[in-house]
Amino acid sequence: MGDTESDGGEGTGAGTRGRRRRRDPEWTYAALVDALLELVSESGREPTRKAIAERAGVSERTVFVHFADREALYVAAARRQAERWRAHVEPVPPDGETARKVLALLVQRGRMYEVMSPIRKIGLGLEPDSPGLRGVMAEGDAWLRADLAGMFAPELAREPGAERAGGLLDAVEAAASWAVWDHLRSRRGLGEAAARAAMDRTLRALLGVAAPGAAGLSESPAS
Repeated sequence: MGDTESDGGEGTGAGTRGRRRRRDPEWTYAALVDALLELVSESGREPTRKAIAERAGVSERTVFVHFADREALYVAAARRQAERWRAHVEPVPPDGETARKVLALLVQRGRMYEVMSPIRKIGLGLEPDSPGLRGVMAEGDAWLRADLAGMFAPELAREPGAERAGGLLDAVEAAASWAVWDHLRSRRGLGEAAARAAMDRTLRALLGVAAPGAAGLSESPAS
């Protein structure tokens, strides 16, 4: 992350550019957030302040110069992570065939969940004691639910009370959730294609679409 090259001359060269970048508060802030996300993705564990600083190429004391406490750092990382997983989103028109919408949903949700998983697992552990993290994670959950509601609006409209507590939208949200994906991937040890196939069966059943088997689930849907 950080630029640790030698100075290479007075006032010129990569070293000078590196020093200038490290003195830029916005650059340092972003470098620390990205360092945390990289270390979590690599190890699946919460890194030390020293490890974060080393990866970012700054001094250890710099971490809490830019972040008041650990919560502030993790809230910033959660927001950055949300930007990353939302980059995998492609709009799925609600007027399409239900089976194809399910497939399109699962292809992109799989990509999103793979990006999301390492930091989300740590976030869930920190969430009870972190109002900031709870807020960021709630925002993400609300976004994912709204995405489903828009994508399957025609199907939901055919079901009385679909958006009431315990209704069809709640069931679809649960079936398409990160928690189910993580269970299939981490606990059951399934590959991505098999996890999509399992979730596809559940979503098709909920939405009243006959399941033709898992054919095509390992590939992106045709445009």
